Amino acid sequence: MEKVHTLKAAIDTVKWGFYDNSWDPVLHINSGDYVDIEALNHQSGDATDYLFDDVIKEIYDYNEGRNMGDHLVTGPIYVENAEPGDVIEMKVIDMQPRMNYGSNVLANWGNLSNYFGHKETVFIYEVDPETQTTYPIFKYLYPRPINAPGLIVDENEITRIPIKEKLAIPLNLHFGVAGVLSKDSGKIHSLHPKNFGGNVDNKNFVKGTSMFFKVQVPGAGVYVGDSHFAQGDGELSGTAIEGSINGRIQLILHKDKKIFKNQILDSGTHWETHGYGYRLDGAIQEAAIEAVNFLAHRYNISKELAYSTLSVKGDFHVTQVANGVNGVHCRILKESFKHLEASSESI
Repeated sequence: MEKVHTLKAAIDTVKWGFYDNSWDPVLHINSGDYVDIEALNHQSGDATDYLFDDVIKEIYDYNEGRNMGDHLVTGPIYVENAEPGDVIEMKVIDMQPRMNYGSNVLANWGNLSNYFGHKETVFIYEVDPETQTTYPIFKYLYPRPINAPGLIVDENEITRIPIKEKLAIPLNLHFGVAGVLSKDSGKIHSLHPKNFGGNVDNKNFVKGTSMFFKVQVPGAGVYVGDSHFAQGDGELSGTAIEGSINGRIQLILHKDKKIFKNQILDSGTHWETHGYGYRLDGAIQEAAIEAVNFLAHRYNISKELAYSTLSVKGDFHVTQVANGVNGVHCRILKESFKHLEASSESI
């Protein structure tokens, strides 16, 4: 029978900015078990009076001065009997804001930084739990270049300007970072999306959906992080609404199932393949090749037919342009293939 485990954020369960396959697991589970897991906002220093609690403060204090990368990562979780080549399904059962505030940055790495004169502005957003929307409540000009992770803003250095415009942005709570540990040894920076997952930033990875990852090391080493309250395709300004989230996930081990290079999302109505590249055309091409291979294998059709269906019904969305390596996801409408039988070896 499936068990429900708890993995709270703490200085011994949260790493800052890297993945490393030498990490010791912080939790052991069996396939099908549920994990109540806490993912923290790595930009909580933007407004500590809104975004800090005792645990987040302790983690910031513990990591101050250390060699940090970008994201706070909770894990890794060891899944019993998971071996390289297997597939791990991460199903999102529930997500709730840890606190009802998050931050968005018009960052120096954002797509329109030149257009805005390289000025960096922070917007603090509040969540309305009843309407499941979020809206900005104030902004401020960042007092210095954002050039390192874990920065904390001194309120005395800034002027908070109230936002008078009434907005109602629908929530789409999701983990920007999720995945398994890499087969490659040593520290791997959390900034770029990879074939093992990491900073994928797919806004559609919400409650009720599943992401599939190819296992690379024994036990898989599952983690989550970079939690978001809302994000548009592109993550244009450099960040989403970065906010801490308490979630419940289910981890399911699939033996003798095949995915190709990158992770695949099952959003319910669509399959979504992913591609990455320093240029968007390269990312589109990789997402397309992933989709062709997936469709040909899953439905036993020719690659030429798969290619044709992508041209007439596949939708290519820009996942993000914020992380140095651009991301694209190809959305494949399941209904188009409802008359075809799926291969038993496919997810």
